Amino acid sequence: MKNAKWFLLVLVSLFAPAAAPLFAAAEDPVFTFDLEYARNADRADPAAMRRAWDETFLIAALQGLVNRDAPRLYLFYVREGKRNIDRYWFDLFRSPDPDGTPGWIEERPVREVGSLEELLTLFRDDYRGVVLYDERVPATSCLAATLAGADRLLPVRFDPAPGSLYCRLITDPDGLRLPVRARLLADDDTPLFTGSGTIPGTDRPSTGSAKADAYLWLIEHYIKTGKTSDGHVGYYTDFAWLNSDNAMQNHTLTNYDYFIARRAPFVDLSPWNDEAPNDDPGQPVGTDAKVLAEFFSALCARNHGKKMIHVGGFILWNAKYTNWGNLGGKHDPVATEWKQVELLSNFNAWLDADALGCGAMANASFYAHFPLKKKYPFRKPSLSDLKKRGLIDRRGRPANKAYITLYAGDYDSAAWVYQMMPRFWSDPNRGSVPITWAFNPTLANRFAPGFDYLRKTATPNDLFVAGDSGAGYVNAEALVPPRPISGLPSALDIWTDHCKKYYTRWDLSATGFLIDGFSRRISEEGRKAYALFSPDGIVQHHYGESGITDGMPWLGMKYDLPNAPDPAEAARIVLNDVQISDEPQFFVYRTILWSPTQIKALYETLKSDPEKGERIEIVDMYSFFRLLKAALSEKSE
Repeated sequence: MKNAKWFLLVLVSLFAPAAAPLFAAAEDPVFTFDLEYARNADRADPAAMRRAWDETFLIAALQGLVNRDAPRLYLFYVREGKRNIDRYWFDLFRSPDPDGTPGWIEERPVREVGSLEELLTLFRDDYRGVVLYDERVPATSCLAATLAGADRLLPVRFDPAPGSLYCRLITDPDGLRLPVRARLLADDDTPLFTGSGTIPGTDRPSTGSAKADAYLWLIEHYIKTGKTSDGHVGYYTDFAWLNSDNAMQNHTLTNYDYFIARRAPFVDLSPWNDEAPNDDPGQPVGTDAKVLAEFFSALCARNHGKKMIHVGGFILWNAKYTNWGNLGGKHDPVATEWKQVELLSNFNAWLDADALGCGAMANASFYAHFPLKKKYPFRKPSLSDLKKRGLIDRRGRPANKAYITLYAGDYDSAAWVYQMMPRFWSDPNRGSVPITWAFNPTLANRFAPGFDYLRKTATPNDLFVAGDSGAGYVNAEALVPPRPISGLPSALDIWTDHCKKYYTRWDLSATGFLIDGFSRRISEEGRKAYALFSPDGIVQHHYGESGITDGMPWLGMKYDLPNAPDPAEAARIVLNDVQISDEPQFFVYRTILWSPTQIKALYETLKSDPEKGERIEIVDMYSFFRLLKAALSEKSE
């Protein structure tokens, strides 16, 4: 019964009243806080690292609560190279719009907050107290993030060492003395989750893993009881990150605010069922994956399998669950990504893939309040345009060319758009050549003002398609039975309705890439669904097939061009594919984080080739699909 007192405390928190909604008016200040001191912590100093983790985690959670109903608190933290990305966008949104009207937050006063204690005092009405978590069971940091959103609590790591955040906020006589509302450790300060006996507050036997038991506790007490969202999940690394050698912002703690604002449950479990994870090697093989499936099954039970679930985050593959370096896993990072997405897709969940490299983002809970327009139209080349260019003759036949189009990606993560567009959108060569930007439209959920800005400032040569499978990264065929991981019925209609909403707002009618991963190749049934919202075309995962389904042209991706952009090497790859032929040829290539300058250099290198340059025609993806459809239609006659 040593956990009875603690469990009663959690039950009390379950039924606490929510805060009254707050709405920011034009005269209300935007409060800013500079968190770069935490980002600049010395990786070689364990105490400094703990402080950086503790304060970043707490402040991100506070921001999610403060911004739940209105955009009030803005942080400065994320960097890309030497640029502070948060300051870049903040200054932009406080500047006049391209049409001269005031910027979104230009007329609101700004008030800088100087310290953590001042921040906590200023927003004292936005949180009820503290949830303590236990670093000896790193998974409890994800539980604490969940309770933060569900119960309006601030996550604090239990640490009685003098000077710790725990002491400063809770035990020091001269501190804030914040009340502890929930404890994810036992009353005697030993671990609550031990991997033995019975899972606290339930009659469920332990899995043999303290990590897995913690998530089963969360499922029973928070997901099944309706305390959390059934449509949002944070899939981010737990406290075990501190034992990795990752760069500071790779903990992605600043990404938490949006999901805490939406009461999302958080999770960090391996999707592999054929090995024990490297962060819990003693657990029975497959336990992580089994509990992960139960986690999403409980969410689907809540929403009756009628909702697409937004999952933010990505497996931190250089620290967990892969064979990277000396981690010791069986599977490489790409295979692990595919396994993760396969499992999510089986449970009607799509990934907002904050992957390593550009994965950090801040202030999404602030941006989420931006008032988007109902529709963002843009001009797509028509058949008439192609005829004027001599690419289609009077009978509708395409000219005998090798048609090349590029998928400018990978923008299946709001964080990747957030970090990279300040550099790429200001590139002096943007607009000089056609670029088809594969921005997944769902990313506007977390970065609405950025997407609004990109559309307002696009040139006629900036065109847009949906990336990575549509309105969210899924394996489309994993939405269709048989669905062995989930056993759910088909979600193809749910996916279609979900995509229609986003495609309509952003005027999209083509999908630049469908990733099958470990799932089955998309079927004719799947293509018929895509034809309902992506009628101008789709690019499939596997090259070598093409066709028309219900008027929608489709074909496979050829290659990924080199990730370290080398236009000369990429040109050699493309030129090797292009053949001298009596028929038109069609090739789609994916680029990942290529700048407009690099894309232009590739185009110029291809066109200057003495043997094949005149045959090559580089087009945007909409023109490409119209030409492909014309060629396929002619063949079928």
